[in-house]
Amino acid sequence: MFIIARKPKVAEETDNFDDSHTYKCLRCGAEHQNPIGHFYKIQYSELYLKNDRYVPLCKNCINEMYKNISDKYGAKTAFIILCYMIDIPFYHSLFDSIVKNNNVFSVGLYLRQINGRQYQYQSFQQTILNKELSKSDKEVLEEKEVKWSKSELQNKDDVIKTVGYDPFENHPEEDRRFLFNELIKYFDDDTADDTYKLSQIIQIVNNNNQIRNYDVLISRLDPIKDANDIKNLNSMKNNLVQNNDKIAKENEISVKNRSNKEIGKSTLTFMMKDLREKDFTKAEANYYDQLKSEGTLWAENMSMKAIKQNGFFDENDMKEITEINRKLVLELQHKVDDLMEEKRMLLIKVQDLENGGHDA
Repeated sequence: MFIIARKPKVAEETDNFDDSHTYKCLRCGAEHQNPIGHFYKIQYSELYLKNDRYVPLCKNCINEMYKNISDKYGAKTAFIILCYMIDIPFYHSLFDSIVKNNNVFSVGLYLRQINGRQYQYQSFQQTILNKELSKSDKEVLEEKEVKWSKSELQNKDDVIKTVGYDPFENHPEEDRRFLFNELIKYFDDDTADDTYKLSQIIQIVNNNNQIRNYDVLISRLDPIKDANDIKNLNSMKNNLVQNNDKIAKENEISVKNRSNKEIGKSTLTFMMKDLREKDFTKAEANYYDQLKSEGTLWAENMSMKAIKQNGFFDENDMKEITEINRKLVLELQHKVDDLMEEKRMLLIKVQDLENGGHDA
C-alpha cells in the first residue's frame, strides 16, 4: 500500500496575516505566530480590522463555548448567540442546510459559507435588520419553499386541499418536497373520499421517506469500518418495507402503477375540481347531456351485451335480478310521476304569468 503524503496548506490571499506580531486568544491565552488553522477569519466584520480580520478567540475556545451553550439551550439557539459574539450573520436556511447535509452542525462549515460572496459585507447587523430572529418555524419553511418548482408547489396545494390539512407540517423542507410529490401519486376519486385509506397511504409515504433517509445514511458509511451501523440501518429499513407491504395488502393499496406523478390528475373529478377552483364557469359538463350522449349509450349497450354473454345465472340469481329490477322500476315510476306533476304545476304558473303580462 502506498500512502501519499498530504500537501501542506498554502496560504491563500484571504489568509494573509502579519507575521510581525503574535495572535493571541483572549479566552485561553494561547498564542500563535501563524493564525491559520488556529483562528477563524471573519471576512466582512469591522471589529477585527487590526487583527487581519481574525477573531481573537481560538477555534478550540469557540467550539468549546458553542458546546457549553448548546448543552443548555440547544444547537440553534447556541449558534445564534455565538454569531452575535463573533459578529457574523445568522440565517436559519444556512444553518438547517448544513445540518441536513452533514447530519450534525459544524461551526467551521458555516463560517466557510459566510465568507463567500453571497454574504459579503454582512455581519450580525443584517440578522437584526432582516428580522431573522423573529421568524416563526412556519415562515422559515415557507421561505425555503419559494425555491420549489411550480409543479411541486401545486402538488403541495392539491394535497392540502384534498386532505384538509398539512399532513407533513413538522417535517424538514427537503422531506416535505419528497412527501408531497409522493403522496399526490396515490390520489384518485376513491382515495379522496376514503378518510381511513388516505391515512394509511400517508403512513406508507412517511415510511418511504424514512427508507429514503436510511439509504442516504448507508451510502455515506464505510462498509468495513461501519459494518454494524449499516446492519442496524438495513434492519430498520427492512422493518419499514414489511410494514408498508402489510398496510398495502390490508387496505388494497396498489403501488404497482404509481410511478407516474400525474396519476389521479387525469380523473374527471380532479379536473372538474381544479377547473372549478380556477373559476371556469363552464367546467362542469351537463349531466343530462352526458347521459343522453352517443358515447354513454354505446357504453351501456356494450356493458349489457357483455353481461349477457359472460354472465352465468341460475334460477335464484334470475329471481333476485327480477326483484331488484321491479323495485327499481317502481322507484323510478314514482319519481317520474312526481316530476310530471311538478312540471304540470310549473306550466300552470308560466301560463298565469303570461296571461298576467298580457293583461298589464
